[in-house]
Amino acid sequence: MLEFFRSAAVRLALAFVLVTTVATTAVFGLVYLQIREANEKRNRLILEDEAAKSADRSIDELRNAFEVRLTHDLRRIDYAALFGRDRKVMFGNIEVLPAIALDGKAHFMAASPAGGGDNRLEPAIFVARLRPDGNIMVLGRSLLESLAFRRIVQNALAAGLAPMLLLALAIGAFFARRASRRLTAIHDTIARIMKGDTHLRLPLRSGNDAIDKISQDVNLMLDEIMRLLVQIKGVGDNIAHDLRSPLAVVHAQLERGLEQSNDEQLRAVVRQALAHIDRAMVTVAALLRLADVEYGPKSSRFKTIDLSAICTDLFEFFEPLATSKSIKMTLEVQSPVQISGDGDLMREAVSNLIGNAIKFTPENGAVSVSVAQEDGHPVIRVRDNGIGVEPAERDKIFQRFYRTESGHRVPGSGLGLSIAAAIANLHDFDLRFRDNDPGAVFEMVGRRK
Repeated sequence: MLEFFRSAAVRLALAFVLVTTVATTAVFGLVYLQIREANEKRNRLILEDEAAKSADRSIDELRNAFEVRLTHDLRRIDYAALFGRDRKVMFGNIEVLPAIALDGKAHFMAASPAGGGDNRLEPAIFVARLRPDGNIMVLGRSLLESLAFRRIVQNALAAGLAPMLLLALAIGAFFARRASRRLTAIHDTIARIMKGDTHLRLPLRSGNDAIDKISQDVNLMLDEIMRLLVQIKGVGDNIAHDLRSPLAVVHAQLERGLEQSNDEQLRAVVRQALAHIDRAMVTVAALLRLADVEYGPKSSRFKTIDLSAICTDLFEFFEPLATSKSIKMTLEVQSPVQISGDGDLMREAVSNLIGNAIKFTPENGAVSVSVAQEDGHPVIRVRDNGIGVEPAERDKIFQRFYRTESGHRVPGSGLGLSIAAAIANLHDFDLRFRDNDPGAVFEMVGRRK
């Protein structure tokens, strides 16, 4: 509970309550001021209008009008009187002429004698107007009822402020508790992940709010970390598996070489050991290259490159090798096919595909390379009619160190397609396999953006 009250969610809820209270108070105050000003303005306009209309009436008409007015004034809030030129009252319920200007405008008096001869004082509005006959007509209205109405409004607004404050506190506490529970669940999940439950992921809701988006990003990051950990473990296992055999062979050969007394035999054993070590070094170098492609920051080196030009250069480079194996090699390019990328990396990826096609294609076979824009996407396609890939192995050929049953007879590290796939993914391409019946087709297809 102490952590709950110290949490940022509670502070945010209290800030919400404070802002809501201030805003509500300001609105209530504005409503009160509008009501007060509107009521007072209405009284002023009524008195000024009545004074203007009654200024030209005769004294008898005015007397009758005043008597009717005061007779019907059961609440005793109206003032009406006529004063002579000597400023003494002629008739009405005002004993003394108010000390205001005779301009026919309404004036406020904080304390005036109440109508009807009472001794009490009350706030009122008076209008005094000089008649053509020299007499002074005075009209007025007590503000006691207006003040009572204002107090009612004040009390109503004050009474409404307390429930509003309590409601804001309740809403703030509800959302603070809700947010705190979400953050607590996320915190507990992270703690369990740190303790070794790496299969767990941060909880998500269907609202897709900011916390959900952050949780989704963290979950994707955890998935990527787990993928990398699995790859690292797989790399370690593969390295141990691939290096164990050549090292064991080297160890056995060197032992036999030491037992031989003939220097020439010892040299032959050393040459064989060096050949095994060279193959191991090639495997390690390929692994380092794959790690550099997958995890090294390369996007900063990207620039506009032409895939047609890259494939044309590689065709000219590999054609003599294909010719030496009696393989017919063809090229189809649609120029230009431009993308944003690293030219050296794309050249390496396509080179791996073409090299594999030539390597696994027998004599008198055919290898074709094509580059084009298909449906707005760049496509590089390397086709051969070689030994192909068995259906059961097609989902595994892009895995590191995987060698097909037929491919074990051909020298290699089993990392060429993995490197090509990593380079393709870095450039937002998908590397796909299709059966050529016979042979294989490898396609690098640009993704939609």
